[in-house]
Amino acid sequence: MELLVTITEVGAYSEHQYKRQDGSTEYFKSRGVLMKHGGDVIYGEMIGETASKNRDTVYYQQQPYVVKGFWKHRTWQDKNGEERHENAFYITDLQTL
Repeated sequence: MELLVTITEVGAYSEHQYKRQDGSTEYFKSRGVLMKHGGDVIYGEMIGETASKNRDTVYYQQQPYVVKGFWKHRTWQDKNGEERHENAFYITDLQTL
């Protein structure tokens, strides 16, 4: 998916260490971006190497950008047994127009 957006906020780069099922250590890397597309506000997240390579990139508010990414859906049951749904947008590229 590709959209023309303006950036509202950019979160700091973060790394969180965790143990994989095989016992090895891994790092979850992320950086969140709040964007506006027309009347819609979208929160997107860079993860992994995309976040790592853009950890120090300066993004300017109200400047037009082209964002590329994909949506991921998950379903789970809440504590009351109700089925819940969530959509998340993962950024694969973010470039100035």
